[in-house]
This record gives sequence, C-alpha cells and structure tokens, in this order.
Amino acid sequence: MEAVDWRVVMPGMRALVRAPDAIRTIQVYGQRCSGTNALIRLIESNLPADTFTEAYGFKHWFVPPQTLFQPSTLVLVIARDAVTWLQSVHRQPWHLDPATKDMPFSDFIRAEWASYWYTDFWGVDAAHPIHATEMMHERDPETGARFGNAMRKRTAKLAHWAGLHRRTHNLCLIDQHRLQAEPERVIRALAAMTGLTMAAGFVPVDSYKGNGIRPYRPHAYPPVSAADRAFIADNLDAGVEALYGLELPSVAEDCVYGSPMGAETTTRSPGALSVSSMVPES
Repeated sequence: MEAVDWRVVMPGMRALVRAPDAIRTIQVYGQRCSGTNALIRLIESNLPADTFTEAYGFKHWFVPPQTLFQPSTLVLVIARDAVTWLQSVHRQPWHLDPATKDMPFSDFIRAEWASYWYTDFWGVDAAHPIHATEMMHERDPETGARFGNAMRKRTAKLAHWAGLHRRTHNLCLIDQHRLQAEPERVIRALAAMTGLTMAAGFVPVDSYKGNGIRPYRPHAYPPVSAADRAFIADNLDAGVEALYGLELPSVAEDCVYGSPMGAETTTRSPGALSVSSMVPES
C-alpha cells in the first residue's frame, strides 16, 4: 500500500485535500448498513443546498474506471466496525438470496457472496427483465469472481474507495462511530476542509435512517463467539481497516459483541448522534 500524505482530522477521520479551487460538492460512498444515509442527511441539513451529489455513481458500488471526479468535489467514505456491520447485514441481507437471512450467523459469514437484482432495489419488480439475475458489477472487479465471503467483499470495497486518492483531488475517510459520537464536530470539520458555509445552528439527525418519519428501535444482537470473531479477523485486512480508524475484532474469550454496543446503543451523550440514524440498512 503506497504512502499517502493523509491529514488526521480527528481520531477516526483522515483527509487528503488538493483542490486548486473551492470545493462545492460532496460525494458519499460506503457499504450498506454503514451510516451513509445519516451522513448524507447531516450534510443536507447543515451545509449549503446542492452540496451532496450523486453525480459520481451509486454510493454502495465500486466506482467505474471511466468516472472522472472534478476537483470541486470531496469524496467522503464511511466505514463501520466489522462485527456490528456483519450482524446488521445478516439481519437485512440486501440483494442476497433471501435464504441467507435464515442462515445462522456462523454460516452467513462463511458463505460465498453473490448479489442479485431483487425488489429491494428501486425500479426493479418481479416483472423486470433483470429481476433475480446476478449483479455482475458486485463481483471482484479484479478477477470477475464472486467474493468468498462478506469480509472479502468489505475489504475490496473499502480498499477501492480509499484508493480513490489516485483519481480524485479530495478524499476523506471516516469511522461511523466517530460520526455517531461527534456529528457536529464531523460536520464542522467537513465545512473547514471544504470552505463550505455551515448552517447557523447545527441540525442533528434523530430519525431512523434520517428519514424524519419513524423513530429507531434498537435491535439486540446475540453475542458473537470467539471462533467467529477469529474467522472474521482472519478474513479482514488490518491495514485497510486502520485507514478508517478501525481495528480487527478482538478474539479474547471475554470480549462480547452484540447490542447494546457500537452503533446500536440507545445512550446519547451530549452532541452525540441518535442511533435512529446510525443503523441505516442502506
């Protein structure tokens, strides 16, 4: 992994800003279930109108090589702790064979990853010609093969997005937990690095997925066994995780993963972002 002149903005947030002129827009990328919706809602609520853009593709996908980023755009990537991310994806397996939802967690994390066009993607219904066909663009872009498991796909995507420093002037990586703990500080940091004007008063995001409609009800996950944590850790890349301020799962016997902890706690410290927006399933 080549050296990059990252600037550490705060724990769990680093940036590379090389724009010759003003930054006007922010493009967000991140895995499903990683906080992308909350991050986008915070940007829309606290930075100038039209700051958020989707001009450079869908937020959850690899970025095609022909995509050309403008120097006036900041690419912002968010990542979530691997274990709680896996638990959330297991609960709502977007684009996966519905049978995966019924798999025990231990089997799920060891299963091959294949994504399909189902009705959980807007514009696709059972009558659509592509319904139930595989999303080939969600395979490994280097080999064209399916990923061996969810962790391998996670690593490939996080490494791909972190590697966008080769293609864009401005790139920022953030740990979802940092956004949850200090949303106002994160938005102020984004305003400072872009030169965008922040709203007079910080506007928090308190609803489920930031939709402003229904409150979030925390979901309790069972503990993850030491054997499963070890398997997860063995299939992650510590260097890639560290780029986002994340660590490999602990394999200590007395380390318990599961709610309420991580992104799915109902405790809200002063200035913290409600979990209602931090456990988005999109």
